[in-house]
Amino acid sequence: MSTSDSAAADHTNLYGYNPTKSVCIIFVILYVVSTLVHIWQATRSRAWWLLPTVVLAGLAEVVGWVARTKSSYDPTVRMPYIIQTSILVLAPTPFVAALFIGFGRIASRLGDEYSRLSPRLYSRIFLTCDILSLFIQGGGGGMAATATSDPDKVRLGSNIILGGLIIQLISMTCFCYLMGEYAWRRAADRPFRKRDVTSGTPSHRVMDHSMKMLIVGICISTVLIYIRSVYRTIEFANGFDGPIAHTQVLFNVFDGMMVTLAMYTLNFMNPGTLLKATANSSAYALADRNRMSFSRRTSPTVDTYMVQPHQKV
Repeated sequence: MSTSDSAAADHTNLYGYNPTKSVCIIFVILYVVSTLVHIWQATRSRAWWLLPTVVLAGLAEVVGWVARTKSSYDPTVRMPYIIQTSILVLAPTPFVAALFIGFGRIASRLGDEYSRLSPRLYSRIFLTCDILSLFIQGGGGGMAATATSDPDKVRLGSNIILGGLIIQLISMTCFCYLMGEYAWRRAADRPFRKRDVTSGTPSHRVMDHSMKMLIVGICISTVLIYIRSVYRTIEFANGFDGPIAHTQVLFNVFDGMMVTLAMYTLNFMNPGTLLKATANSSAYALADRNRMSFSRRTSPTVDTYMVQPHQKV
């Protein structure tokens, strides 16, 4: 490449558009607020598993959107572009891990006999896929972002990212199927495995308000991140120089907005807070059922045939 070509490459708009400063700042503020709230919620509920998942995803989004804000001043500067390209493609991956863990805990609370996998396997299988996807996307993102002047390396990096996104999309598709199957089997009371009748737990645990809110939050967040993953997969399949990658509104809506909505969904329907609340509620429901069973055993109809302690036989 000649010196003139290198100079031209150094002054090329790396985005294909000028990132809108106001939009970038709004996303930075939204992510900062949501992440701080998540830190407070995780600490308050002692749900420490939310720190390396949802909170980490929020911090990564903040870094990525700060870099895009920097690019709004000069989209030809490479370092902010490299940071936002590498970080924003990876940022939702820890968030997805929280969805996997959250559903595993839901299945454990409501009865894992309705689940094809055990709650522990949800974490092991899907987190493994998530971590694999993270490393693949990270490697491809670093290669593509640092090789902006080499079309072959950019394309290779884009294809590597695409492979990681496809792995994530496949794992999320399987996860969605398993969630749907669990919901159907529980509603129809068609367990995969026999219940442990000696455990003393109810055969069909009560789904209280907190548990319903938690399920709704996990489902909404999963759909939002799934939409984002589909968009990113299409974007990288189309290439860095494709019309999708060069259309700012698509990125703002299907990446920025989807992840923002998912973050705030779990703020309003926080897994740590709701799991803590439903644990207390479930314990109360179990105690109440035991109390009801005792009441039936000592009902007036039965009492008439029972010998009272003070009576002589």
